[in-house]
Parts: sequence; C-alpha cells; structure tokens
Amino acid sequence: MGYRVYVKLKKENKEFGMYPLCITTMEKELISGDGLNQGDIVQIDEAVQMYDSDTDYTLAIELANSGEAIGVFELHKDLIISKTNQKEVMAGQVYKDKATLKEVMKNYAIAQRFQFRVDRSNAVSYALICISEDCDWRFKASSINKSELFKVREFNDNHTCSLKDKVYEQRQASSSLISGIIRTKLTNHKRKYTPRDIIDDVKSDLGVDVSYMLAWRVKEKAMNFLRGEPADSYKKLPGYLYTMDKTYPGSHIRMEKSSKNEFMYVYISLYVFIRGFDHCRPIVVVDGSHLKSYYTGTFVSASTLDGAGHILPLAYGVIDSENDAAWTWFFEQFKIAYGVRENMCIVSDRNESIIKSVSRVYPDLPHCACIWHLWNNVYKKFKKSHAKLSEIYFSMAKAYTQTEFDSLMEKVEKVDIRVKEYLELAGYEKWARLYAPVNRGWTMTSNIAKSINAALVSASNRKEATQTYKTLEKKYQEMLELNETMCTRMTVVPSTEYLHTVNDGGRNYTVCLLERKCVCGRFQIDELPCPHAWAVLKSKFLMPEEYCSSYYKPSTIVMTYDVPVYPLPDKNDWNIPEHVAEEVVLPPK
Repeated sequence: MGYRVYVKLKKENKEFGMYPLCITTMEKELISGDGLNQGDIVQIDEAVQMYDSDTDYTLAIELANSGEAIGVFELHKDLIISKTNQKEVMAGQVYKDKATLKEVMKNYAIAQRFQFRVDRSNAVSYALICISEDCDWRFKASSINKSELFKVREFNDNHTCSLKDKVYEQRQASSSLISGIIRTKLTNHKRKYTPRDIIDDVKSDLGVDVSYMLAWRVKEKAMNFLRGEPADSYKKLPGYLYTMDKTYPGSHIRMEKSSKNEFMYVYISLYVFIRGFDHCRPIVVVDGSHLKSYYTGTFVSASTLDGAGHILPLAYGVIDSENDAAWTWFFEQFKIAYGVRENMCIVSDRNESIIKSVSRVYPDLPHCACIWHLWNNVYKKFKKSHAKLSEIYFSMAKAYTQTEFDSLMEKVEKVDIRVKEYLELAGYEKWARLYAPVNRGWTMTSNIAKSINAALVSASNRKEATQTYKTLEKKYQEMLELNETMCTRMTVVPSTEYLHTVNDGGRNYTVCLLERKCVCGRFQIDELPCPHAWAVLKSKFLMPEEYCSSYYKPSTIVMTYDVPVYPLPDKNDWNIPEHVAEEVVLPPK
C-alpha cells in the first residue's frame, strides 16, 4: 500500500521522485492461510536491486514473489513508459499500464509493416505472436506483483515468416488507435476535419490504407473522447442553463421536454441581447440550420443589425425540426423576452412553418421575405431565365422610387413573364423595399443569421464605437460624405421654410426637411440626407447629422453594448441545487 501511495503522489507531482522509497518488509513462511509467525519482522537495509546496469537509476518494481524480501529502491520518472508514441520496444521495459502497452504494440506493428495476433490476454498477462503460424516472432509481458505496471518479460523481434504474410491489411490500425493519433486535430471545433482528411493523413503518417467507414468511426471516437458521448450532453443541460441564468440575471432561458423527459427544445436570450435590442432598428431576422450531430435537430436563431451594421444575436436555441409546433414555441419565447415594438418586422426565408408561426404569435406584425432565398426559388423554377434576371431582380428589390421599380419590372416581363407573375404572387410588400410596410433599413436578407457564431458581440463592437470621433459610424459617415460631393452643382429654390425644390442636372426634386423626405426616395429610406437634401441643408447652413437616424450614431452603439458579458465560471465552481442536478433530461429519439 505504501508503494502504491508513493506512485500516486509521484504521478501528481513529478518532483516527488527525488525522495527515495524505503519499505520495511516481513519474512513470511509458506503456510496455509498465508499467515505470519509472530516475531518474524526484520529490517532490510542491503537489498538494493538495479533495474538496468547501464544506467544509474533504480526502480521500485522488482517486487518479490512469495517469501522474497522487498528492498530499498528509488523511482525515476524516465523509467516507466507512459506515452503511446514509444518507438523502441525491448525486454525489460516497464509500462504504466496494459492499455499503454497495447497501444505501443499496435503502433509498433504498423511502423514495422506486420501483423500480430493475441496469444494470451488477461488482467496480469499479455502475450502476442505473429499472424503467421510458422513465425518465431514472440512478445510476452505481465504485471508486476499484480499492480497496474506491466513489464516486457520476453521479446523475440526476428520474423521468420514470408513477406506476403506481413503485408495483409493492417488489423492493428484500429479505430481506437487512429482516433488517439488524430485527436489533437479535432480540438479546435471550428476546424473542418473530414473522414477523407483522416484517410489521407493515415496514409501519409502510417503508410496504411483505411476505409471511409473506419475513418468515420475514428472521428466519432475522437469526438466522443474530447466532448463526451452525445447522450451525456443532455444530462448536463439543467445545470448548464441554471448557471447561465444565475450568471446573466434578467435573461430568458427555457427548456421544453416531452412527457417522457425527452429533450424537445431549448431557448436562450441573454440579458445583454435584450437590452441591446432597444437601441437597434426593430428588424428581426430568423433562420434555422440543420444539425449533423448524432441526434440531429435544428439550430435556430434570431438576430438583428446594430447601427454600425454588426450582427447582434437576439436569441438562439435548438428544436427537433422546422415544424409548426417548434417554431411557434420559439416565437412565443421570443415574444415573452422582447414583446412587440413599433415598426417591428420579421425577416425569414419562405419556410411554411415560420410563416404560419409568425401569423399566430404576431398576427399584426409584417413578415418580410429574405430576397436571397426568394431569388433561389426563382433560380430553381426558371433556370433558363435566371442569368439575365439576377441583376435586375436585386436592383428592383432595393429600388427607391415607383418609376425605377416599374421600369425594372418591365425588363423582367420581357425576359420571362412567369417570373413577374411569381414575384407578384409572392407579394411586392414581402421583398421590395419600396412596398415594405416598415423601414427594413439595410436588412434585406436573412444571411446574417448564418453568421451568428462569428458575431463578436459586446467588447469589440463597443470598443469600435467608443473610438469613433466622428458624429456617425464609419459606414454612414462615408455615405454622407459621398452624398455631399454629389450636391455641389445643384441649385436650391425654397418654397416654404421646410419645403424646397432642388434642380439636379435639369430635373427638379422636392425636399421636405420637416418630414425628412425627398422624391428620390433615398432621404426617407436610408434615413440619411441624400444629395438633394444635402444641397438644401448647405443653403440653410444646417448640420446634416441632425437629419440622420440616431441608430447610426456612436452613442447609440455604445448603449447597445452597455451591459458587459462575463464568461461563465469554471465548471468546478458551479453551485447547482440538488433538485436541478437531479432533473432527468433524456436525449430525443
């Protein structure tokens, strides 16, 4: 027992090996019951056995068989092999356990291009022979005094078999062995490492051909080792969600289970998202991405753009699939967290379940279509026409005036009248900025939902806003300056204090400063002075920034990220109540 404690301490603190291990032993007679005669205790001082005559190291390993004394030994960390990348194998080596020895021998067989089979294997012994029956290759190892340590007792490394017996498919290149080798390449969850990559790497590093199915199993085993079994993740959800709720008070975090305690949905809106949304245009983009994990499901998210055009996540979660019940539950949770704001709008693809769910939960809210997804539908239905219509369609979706929109639609009709009919049926108000019942700003697609994982909220965006010394964020400041350069040759004729006519190259435009409108459409849609409005502001010596949306100003961005996001505490510091820890969450079917 003293020896085992010594080894345990040395594993935890490598410097512990500097102290010698002294053991008082007993001589015992070989009598029934393995008993001892009273008075047989003796102190052994001289029994020191060298592990390797070529080194200065001694090892407390050569423990005696029955009746033999145990001497005074000193452990050295270099003598016990604990890593599976050991290249050289020889008699006398000591391995920390049988599992390490087995992995070393598999690697050795692959490197030497031969195969072995197990002759004997149990808790205290491990013997191998060559796969060829006539070969003299032998390997024997056994535990030291029934401990975890295994010592190589005999090793004949000379093969007497023919070459053809050595070049069969490598049985030793098992999924367990290879998963241990490629594990480090999967530690970064953002890295895409496919079974095809594994096949190429195993061929390059080990010179072994493996099947796609074996490579797939290798990746699964490595992922499970690094991140745990998929089913175990569901057991951890109650504690994880409880810790999030305590770390970020004011958040809206919910989980839904079936009557059999099987996981169904989870929803998360952190307080920082809820507070930040108050300072963003109320355009909510929702989308779903299918998960390729063992239990599948769909990752769903809601997000928006802050005043600087950065992605601000609003909510995220997992549902079983994109069905009516799941999306309805998601929107119900979203409504609890965010309520309803004036001029609020939902943007999504044309998924039928999303359309139904929005109409149920938000019956009075406009639901707009992502122009990119709508175009993909056009592409699939009318393939022959898509090349000519792509540029026309996107220009039409972003048109500022009725004249511009009608002109572009005429071009669509000439190319393919079926496309025009399809877009009419979809509803102009769903995809065309000109017809939108609310100002969608620059949020015309739901592609931002695809990038939610890359959104660096809080610190970086807040830092950018605080370091902006102009009156507008960079993107809108540049637009404002560009509009100013375009107004230099325009002439202004006032009609009233707020109403002006601007002549631009022979064409007249009416600008109303009170309503912040221009007949060109850009002033009211961009919420930024267009060139015509700029000309009027210059003539009246007014500051253009006063006529820009407050969403574009750095002070608003700072308020968007006013609440800091603290990291979750280390898992060892989680203080989870017993009733939460004992909650049963089973994986879905």
